[in-house]
Amino acid sequence: MSENQQLPPIGYVRNEDLFVITYIYVIFGAITLFLNIPLAIYLLKTTNKNQKELIVIIALALSDTTCAGQFLAMGIYRFLVWFNDVFFITQAACNRNVIVASYQICIQMDNYFTLAISFDRLFAVLFPVRYNKCGPGYTFFLITSPIAASLIGYGAHLLVISLSDPKFVDEICFNFLVILPGFRDYMAFLRMFCVLIPTLIYFFIYVRMKFKFQRYGNSNAVLSKGMRHLTKTVAYITLASVFLVLIPEIWWYFRLFGGMDASFYFMFILLKKIVTFFIHTIRHRELMKHVEKILPKKLSKMIHLDTQSQSAVSKVKVLREVSHQMTTSLKENGAIFGGFTKFCLLSAIKWLNSQYRKEQLQKKSFKGK
Repeated sequence: MSENQQLPPIGYVRNEDLFVITYIYVIFGAITLFLNIPLAIYLLKTTNKNQKELIVIIALALSDTTCAGQFLAMGIYRFLVWFNDVFFITQAACNRNVIVASYQICIQMDNYFTLAISFDRLFAVLFPVRYNKCGPGYTFFLITSPIAASLIGYGAHLLVISLSDPKFVDEICFNFLVILPGFRDYMAFLRMFCVLIPTLIYFFIYVRMKFKFQRYGNSNAVLSKGMRHLTKTVAYITLASVFLVLIPEIWWYFRLFGGMDASFYFMFILLKKIVTFFIHTIRHRELMKHVEKILPKKLSKMIHLDTQSQSAVSKVKVLREVSHQMTTSLKENGAIFGGFTKFCLLSAIKWLNSQYRKEQLQKKSFKGK
């Protein structure tokens, strides 16, 4: 036993309920990796530096892949440590552990990416001519700034905890034991802030685009089709984050309705990354073609999209099929959130239907003018 280790207090027993989170890490982390690794590899091989819209998707896919790999590694690490002899180590030693460090960096990075890309979309909509002139340097800054901010946040926390009086905790390094209360508050409010602000930004973009279309017709002529498509894609991802990140975070942090179980909290975080994958592939035709070749036939049929049509009608058909199969599966397995999932999917179908009707009416009225 080293100087940084000590035996646990007499009668100390690990909380068995916390072990459930380990299953969440392993199962959802593995699924997210399975979906995102082929997507990231394909994009890295086929995208050139001038395709800004796909470079942004690469950054998001790599961020999701990295975070999923981290959660999977954390789950495996806890499996290995759980069944060994129990030792206590210092908080600083836990925070220097690669698994714990990568968790703190990935969680921050994921939030900062959401915020940075929302400001990128706002810049593209407000100043399209200037945005189109931005070169690879701007894209490099857009991708590296969230990573740098995450490393600074982790480094500051590690410095503070290293300078504090040593406190010994279980070497399995549960997050609530190794993170200082102030840093935990920072990460919680960062997550809420990085979803709330992009939501407001995309609402502003939607109102601005709608106003310009009504006044001038095609308000997006300056932006390329790919850029307009990307703006809608990340807006949908942000909308998913409201339900799968912001609401669970508020529920968990402020302990509303008795608080949220930690296993559900982390399940929602990883579920958002799975939903993001489907948004990427359904929204972008070239990605769907590639993904259909890789995924198993049953899963490929479930998310199949007519690659000859990208209209709202085809998306509605896909969502309706996915909604039926997912909710049927959830009911058969007795999942708690079956009704909630069905409600969200049916709401999305109704919204897409209404958007399609509005687009058709706007096109007819514009042609009439």
